[in-house]
Amino acid sequence: MLWKIRIVFTIVNVIYNVLRPIWLFFHKKPPSIPPITRPIYMLSATKLAKKIREGEITSSEVVREYIKRINEVNSFINAVVDERFADAIIEATNYDQQLKEGKFDIKTLEKEKPLYGVPITIKECCAVKGCSHTGCTLPCKGIKADYDAAIVEMLRNAGAIPLCVTNTPEMCGGFDSTNLLYGRTCNPYDTRYSAGGSSGGEKFLFKGALLGAGGSVIGIGSDFAGSIRIPAFMNGIFGHKPTSGIIPTNGHFPFTEDKYFHKFLTFGPMTRYAEDLGLLMKVMTSKCNHDLRLDVPVDLKQIKIYYRQSLDKTIGVLSMSQEIENCVLKAANHFARYNVRAEKVQYLQLIYQCTQDLTYLILQLPIEWPVTIIDIGLTGFLNVKKPPQMVLDASDPKHHKNLNVEMMKALFGLSEHTKQLLFFTLSFETHFPFTESEISHYTKHTGKIRQKLLDLLGDNGVLIYPTFRKQFLPQFVLCEIMSVTNCAIFNLIGFPAAHVPMGLNLHEGMPIGIQVNFN
Repeated sequence: MLWKIRIVFTIVNVIYNVLRPIWLFFHKKPPSIPPITRPIYMLSATKLAKKIREGEITSSEVVREYIKRINEVNSFINAVVDERFADAIIEATNYDQQLKEGKFDIKTLEKEKPLYGVPITIKECCAVKGCSHTGCTLPCKGIKADYDAAIVEMLRNAGAIPLCVTNTPEMCGGFDSTNLLYGRTCNPYDTRYSAGGSSGGEKFLFKGALLGAGGSVIGIGSDFAGSIRIPAFMNGIFGHKPTSGIIPTNGHFPFTEDKYFHKFLTFGPMTRYAEDLGLLMKVMTSKCNHDLRLDVPVDLKQIKIYYRQSLDKTIGVLSMSQEIENCVLKAANHFARYNVRAEKVQYLQLIYQCTQDLTYLILQLPIEWPVTIIDIGLTGFLNVKKPPQMVLDASDPKHHKNLNVEMMKALFGLSEHTKQLLFFTLSFETHFPFTESEISHYTKHTGKIRQKLLDLLGDNGVLIYPTFRKQFLPQFVLCEIMSVTNCAIFNLIGFPAAHVPMGLNLHEGMPIGIQVNFN
């Protein structure tokens, strides 16, 4: 990145680090959301489906309980933008009746409809018939989907019951879920903080905000540059970005036919429980023609664990929080927690652990991690030559407004669009602050990093890496823009990646966790 820009960010970071604690001091923590008290909210989707199949509980009971929880917490976090509760109850009742009549046996349901009767929440950018499908932008106010996206069809065919659609940044253009149509979604652990984006509304599930508030058990998000993993980090849930191309993305809004857009974008699961990730991936990839080896057990005797604790520490970059660096190391050492013998060798740290017949090798990332990794992460998306139209005109949604005019209007609060979206669109349209030669240069480096990681990880390597720097306040969202690179780099190189929650930090009680990447 241009040194002038880095110097600007250095100054901004100093101001940010001063203002953040001052803002928190004068804005005390609001009342907490109502705690989870019902045991049903503590069951995974996998267990709920099993209990429904075996008649221990009805789908109607589960659906009604989650509707009740959504109504209980949504006034605190503002995650749901449109609901289909009445239709969901009817569908659940029909499912219960089919079971009572013996239309399906348990084995058939387990194999063909593994989510039978389980409620699910879905990001608003994904078409759910009869629900809001506006991109959360004012010019599209009132538009509802008249069809189900392919991914929603697959979930319905597997027995899932959509309850609602959840909030996003305007046109998914940012990583704080706020817009002028539905407002801001707040973090369920502390509503002063961001729920992340662009799948932030899913926190209900602790899927984003809704998932995090216990208002959902499983949800669907989309990921272009961390839009599943960042909200998962913010709200303390699991979020998985699959390899692009294995899950259909039709029905996503905004949309474009640009090949790079499709290379970076994918739908993925967000869950409160780890065991539900595999179940959802099987459903969501049911039409994939590739052998994804989802049922192949992991051989822990052969696995290699690599880790890196931070993005980089060059000028203009906010440092990774110590608690996240500790998380990464703790996750790596988890595989060597008995009779650990550690030895540091320059940039390689070898940790061997023997427990009976299992041996793990934990290695600090032994390949060169370029200091230009942020530049690489930010420029890679500028290869999208035909980005979707983002700044739409209310009188003609197919017409694209003048960006410069809208940015001037936004300074005085007169624009129909958020500053976050306008900044995002500016980068796509002007490529500021990069030149075309710089974009080409860094794109070549992306390929080199990808090849190095492919050679390093092979078929049995895992890279543990930070998901995000720390929890952030929505008022300072643009100050954390470089932290997105932690996730974005893996969209660029095409690796699957998952966020894994690791509890709460001590001083704020906010979620922390790490990102797991593999080939």
